[in-house]
Amino acid sequence: MSGNAHTRSPRLARRALLALGALLFAGLAWLLAPALSAAPYAPPPVDFEQALPPVERVGTAPAPRARIAAAGEPQRRAAVRHKGRVTYRTPVIEAPGRFDVAGIAGEMRPYELRARERGGSWSRWFEAGNGDPVWFGGADELQIRTRGWRPSGRIHYVNVSGDSTLADAALTAARRAVSSAVIAAASLLGSQASAQPPKPAFITRRQWGANGPDGCPPRRKPDRGKVRAAVVHHTVNRNDYSEAEAPAMVLAICRFHRNGNKWDDIGYNALVDRFGNVYQGRAGGMVRPVVGAHAQGFNAVTTGVAVLGTHTALRASTAAVRGVARYIAWKLAVHNVPATGKARLRSSGGPVSRYPRGAVVRTKRIVGHRRLGLTGCPGDKLNRQLRKVRKLTKRRMKRFANAEPQPTPPPPPDEGSGAVRR
Repeated sequence: MSGNAHTRSPRLARRALLALGALLFAGLAWLLAPALSAAPYAPPPVDFEQALPPVERVGTAPAPRARIAAAGEPQRRAAVRHKGRVTYRTPVIEAPGRFDVAGIAGEMRPYELRARERGGSWSRWFEAGNGDPVWFGGADELQIRTRGWRPSGRIHYVNVSGDSTLADAALTAARRAVSSAVIAAASLLGSQASAQPPKPAFITRRQWGANGPDGCPPRRKPDRGKVRAAVVHHTVNRNDYSEAEAPAMVLAICRFHRNGNKWDDIGYNALVDRFGNVYQGRAGGMVRPVVGAHAQGFNAVTTGVAVLGTHTALRASTAAVRGVARYIAWKLAVHNVPATGKARLRSSGGPVSRYPRGAVVRTKRIVGHRRLGLTGCPGDKLNRQLRKVRKLTKRRMKRFANAEPQPTPPPPPDEGSGAVRR
């Protein structure tokens, strides 16, 4: 009796170890399953908010740069872009979690932010506004300051790096390693990219993470308008990001626009990184004249493309300029709009539009955001580079003029309705 029991004990122990091993393997497979795809692994993004703490008054308001112009002329509000003294500043704000982008939810006026990892050095101050956040690419603490007005509201954060906690960071690193191995194996087995059509090789919404429950799905079906001109922006963030970081930056901007500002979707129709890659922006189809939220007063009559970076004192890369030209040349051609000549645009107004409702503006076909809005966007350097963008766009459209024409989309039933949603 005791001998049989002695014989069964090792056997039971082996079975228990095998069961435990199978359980551990199943758990590991479940944890790593999201990385078993031909697409690069991206961790699920996380949004969180906190109330803006009381601010300290540190100076008196500077004198306005210009008075508000008379009715019917371009509006020049003093609060739009002060160059005077800082008047309000927050204390150092400890964020509820590690973040990649941050900004004051829904705030259209200009303000400045800087961030750091706890115990590290501060970034430089970045100017934000127009409902856009600032990308810091991993920080724990934040500070905000303004010139001429007292900030209030809520700070909206987005983490797209999967490192909000140490456990999250470890899991993300493991999944990315598995993802890289899977993609490399698929390449060795002969996987090849499909041929690209004669238009920008867009990085799709699926590829930069918009699709799915953890992405940035639009709140509702987009409106359609007309494309009569193109508006160029910059997104105001670090310029030293890597090519691998850029898709996550686009996702973070989309999450801030949608979840922080409560817009329907990302504001831009397209985005371009410093490596020249072109990203699909607002959902609804790249061919269709989807109404964005990029140039208040003119969203229904323009397409908006943003360069990832800050180009106030630093020029956009040659690759980025060429990427912008590739997108605009294709988009204007699809809608039978020339690159040269002037466009007549009617403003639908708005507090940050440069023109009141009903004003008709005659402008170039490719313009910087500041031409239509009360903002410094797309930065002094990129604004000067628009001459090069226009030249490259014209050259590209001329080169393909004799090629097979792109299909022109039929006029949608709501075209010309003037409806503008954010």
